[in-house]
Amino acid sequence: MIFKNFLVLFAAFFVFNVNAQSPKPVLFTIDDSPVYTDEFLRVYKKNLDILTDDSQKDIDNYLDLFVNYKLKVQQARDLGYDTLPSYVKELATYKKQLLEPYLKDESVVEGLVLEAYDRSLHEINASHILVLVDQSKPNDTIAAFKKITEARIKIIDGKPFEEVAKEYSEDPSVKKNSGVLGYFTVFNMVYPFENAAYTTDVNDVSKPFRTKFGYHIVKINDARDALGEVEAAHIMIKGDSLSSETKINDIYKQLQQGEDFEYLAKTQSEDKYSAQKEGSLGRFGTGKMVKEFETVAFSLKNKGDYSKPFKSPYGWHIIKLINKFPVAGFEDSKDDLEAKVKRSDRSKIVSSSIVTKLKKEYKIEVNQKALDALKKENIKESTSDFSEIILTVNNKLILQKEFVNYLRGRNINDVVFEDFIDLKILDYYKNYLEINDTEYSNIYKEYEEGLLLFELLQNKIWDTSKDSIRVQNYYDSHKIDFVLEERFEGVIAVCSDKKSAKKVMRQFDNGVATDEIKKLINTEEEVKVIFKSGTFNKTAELIPSDYSFVAGISKIIKLENKFIVINSDKVLTEEQQELGEIRGKVISDYQEQLEKEWIEELNNSYVVKMNESEVKSIIK
Repeated sequence: MIFKNFLVLFAAFFVFNVNAQSPKPVLFTIDDSPVYTDEFLRVYKKNLDILTDDSQKDIDNYLDLFVNYKLKVQQARDLGYDTLPSYVKELATYKKQLLEPYLKDESVVEGLVLEAYDRSLHEINASHILVLVDQSKPNDTIAAFKKITEARIKIIDGKPFEEVAKEYSEDPSVKKNSGVLGYFTVFNMVYPFENAAYTTDVNDVSKPFRTKFGYHIVKINDARDALGEVEAAHIMIKGDSLSSETKINDIYKQLQQGEDFEYLAKTQSEDKYSAQKEGSLGRFGTGKMVKEFETVAFSLKNKGDYSKPFKSPYGWHIIKLINKFPVAGFEDSKDDLEAKVKRSDRSKIVSSSIVTKLKKEYKIEVNQKALDALKKENIKESTSDFSEIILTVNNKLILQKEFVNYLRGRNINDVVFEDFIDLKILDYYKNYLEINDTEYSNIYKEYEEGLLLFELLQNKIWDTSKDSIRVQNYYDSHKIDFVLEERFEGVIAVCSDKKSAKKVMRQFDNGVATDEIKKLINTEEEVKVIFKSGTFNKTAELIPSDYSFVAGISKIIKLENKFIVINSDKVLTEEQQELGEIRGKVISDYQEQLEKEWIEELNNSYVVKMNESEVKSIIK
């Protein structure tokens, strides 16, 4: 299901909405079915910043991707995949989820957005006590309320909050943090908790309040202006051993000597993910990183500043500040806050208000005579077809039998009928939303075609690539693609100057261990050599392109502004990888081949006619 959701989002790159009311230029046809220029341009512009492969940003290349996508969707429809029960059921589920944000009263949303912005300007440091509640046991609710009230009384009477938290709180983390939550801001907590935190004064304890977890009380320890966000990079050495500390200190000394932070992050950091991006961690706010890391990151003042080495639960770090982002103004924050309000538990506040709003907009007429007739009749024993109109919502006629089916044996009264009216108002709104709301229509189309393509891909690619015999045959015919290239096991010395590199060569030649060499060459004030050990191939970061893989000690190699000495203990020749070792890669490559064959089949099965004048117009 996770992969399916990813595919649906990926399909959004290629989905469009057709406005059939006005003639539009045709970009190309598939078996005479038109695909319009504005469809392609909307998708291209929408996803231009998302594409990471620069080649895909080229109009011609992107158009090829778009045509291939449309061919797949066309084949899926031609094969009847849009009638499969699994597809129909899945699409109905997505439609239900998709409708939820639209069932909101925007005026209420605006008020919540303003409230959220005001709270985003501040951060709260709080402690709490939680007493869990089993929703299915009413007696437990009463007992939980009594317990949380008792805990609050003890705190009001002067007992330290932390002691009471350890005695009463059922939050599993209380043993470690004594109920202290640290700093947080808007949207970090469920809405009832946030409300209590932002409406309780510093050093006060709130009255008991309820969330979906149970009953809480919260004590406000501090409130401060929001710190905003920072963009940072880091170098990390894993572990808390002496050797880890020594290594991070050596790197820090190199930074102080003027070494490039990004180079050291790329070649020395043991956070492999961020090392690929020269240590970059992107933007983050409070509550996103562990406390030790967050404290140091937000303490850096100026762009380009870097911290001293410090330890977190993950190891040793040095952080570099790339940029600071204070809390944005309301207009700049409004759209993001509105999206968060609609996604969060705040949405429950506004969900009931939409019907009230629609009642004012829609023309609603009740046929009182038809309603009274139902009240007088014994519905269970009646032979009537209940075909009279009982309700009209705008131009939608609703018959008595719909209300009878809604009753399900209940007695008719004004409350039940009012609930029925609300339901039909919502039904009308949802049924016409796809016509009246372009945004909704586009999003729904994205889900629809994404799910459709998923069903076809399942059959064409994924199920086929699970076949063990097919995978074995592919491996046997492509063995040359699964050969480990020549590599060596050894140590690479990265030296700051040629003189130090010569010293390293002599010590290597004498069989001296790397730790001893560092003691001989490095000082407290200056790090002149750093060692990296392991298995290296020709594409490794510190290996020159013309390096010959031979056992022994290399000559001094000038690489950028460094001097490299390689001590190769053992050269490993090319080696055939067995299927059992690399099945995942083999399957991935096999899937790529199946995809290419599929695209070729589609181009042979359908006639695609490109409107060259429109293509030229787009490029221009």
